[in-house]
Amino acid sequence: MRNKIVFFLNGTKEEVGSEHAGLMLSDYLRLKKNLTGTKVVCAEGDCGACSVLRYFPHKQTTEEGTYLPINSCITLVANLDGSSLVTVEALKEDDKFHVSQKAMIECHGSQCGFCTPGFVIALSGLVEKKISENKCSLNSQEAKNALTGNLCRCTGYEPIINSALNMDLKSASSLKNRYFSKQQEQELKKTTDESVKIEGSDFSYFAPKTLNEALDYLKQYPQARITGATTDLGVVHNKRKIQLNHVLSLHLIENSYKIEKNGDEITIGARVTLSDFRSFMKIHLPEMAHYLDIFASPQIKNLATVVGNVANASPIGDTPPALLALRGRVVINGSKEIPLEKFFKGYRQTALGQGEIITAIKMTLPKKNADLRFYKNSNRKDLDISAINLAIHTEWKNEEKTEIKDIIIAAGGVAAIPMRMVKTEDFFKQNNDLKGALSILHQEFNPLSDLRASAAYRHVLVENFIKRFFAECGGLQ
Repeated sequence: MRNKIVFFLNGTKEEVGSEHAGLMLSDYLRLKKNLTGTKVVCAEGDCGACSVLRYFPHKQTTEEGTYLPINSCITLVANLDGSSLVTVEALKEDDKFHVSQKAMIECHGSQCGFCTPGFVIALSGLVEKKISENKCSLNSQEAKNALTGNLCRCTGYEPIINSALNMDLKSASSLKNRYFSKQQEQELKKTTDESVKIEGSDFSYFAPKTLNEALDYLKQYPQARITGATTDLGVVHNKRKIQLNHVLSLHLIENSYKIEKNGDEITIGARVTLSDFRSFMKIHLPEMAHYLDIFASPQIKNLATVVGNVANASPIGDTPPALLALRGRVVINGSKEIPLEKFFKGYRQTALGQGEIITAIKMTLPKKNADLRFYKNSNRKDLDISAINLAIHTEWKNEEKTEIKDIIIAAGGVAAIPMRMVKTEDFFKQNNDLKGALSILHQEFNPLSDLRASAAYRHVLVENFIKRFFAECGGLQ
């Protein structure tokens, strides 16, 4: 067992002990390595100015082999153990600008310049993806999708989009070929073959190789906080509402990266990221992939996990309603299963007991005769917290879709927990009456008014989404 966090930074090996392992990566880069090209503005993972590129060869997933942009302002140095990182300073090769930098210069994509490094990193990540796919062209929508996690405060988006479209992909060289050598691969493999345990006066960290090691550690240190990517916890840590000073990570447990389909059942491991989940579901349930497109940024999705989004137990988390509609189950300690509707107990409270770890989420794919839709309302289309999110899954008794056999209606943003509208579901099963069901629906939840939406507006949204569902699927006419 080792007592250092090991990663490569711009091709150079870094070994970090307890003194700096608890820092956010952006602070480590700026204050300890003098790499000040990485900027910090929001410290919430919302603006992308702090973006860096990360490759994690240990995981075996659909995104394997690509440097991906992540937010460094909400990512612990410790959680980058086993990674290869590239910052904006390392994009230039000798005296030659990277194609993303060259295009930004030629198209005047920089104004005040503070957000520019983040945009350049996001574009560089897009270039790496194109190289890995052996593609030499991209369109405007691809550019916009890659840049949804970056904000420009000078409103200079048009020249930035033009920069993306003018990148010379044919002349682009791979950052992976430049910064990820065979020797580095061997060293990181050796690193991730060992558990890591750091014990310091201000920061303690344990990353085991097996689930049993993790469970034994929790028995000894029940106060340890299990982290996925700290995309939420990192925000509250930066705001000094909590302190991430005793952390347990599952990132070295190989099985935790698995996402598998067995019949109509999908099992999502504890370390499966939203990006990898989206890639998998694009094949097996495109509706889910489309839904994932409209929440979180690429930087967040490249780190944040599906299990972490569920464990966070936020009433406005985006995946819980969708997973509820797909009869989701939480797998605890590798064997115990709890239906997702019984997992949420109160505001950010769950059925997870002391010494227990969520090891996977299971869900069931819809049948061929079923209709499934996911809806989200937020002030901004991309990268914004939901006012309401809603999932509806209906099985029909007949081809005309006039009689409902089974229905699940799950919503976030209407209560202290993501919830199923059980009374409305039961009414639909007994009465094929949309108007009557909507009357029951409004009695079933009593939302709060807050800065995102009033209670009255939330009632309107839920009703309209349900009406929209039946209009789209052509049912209950």
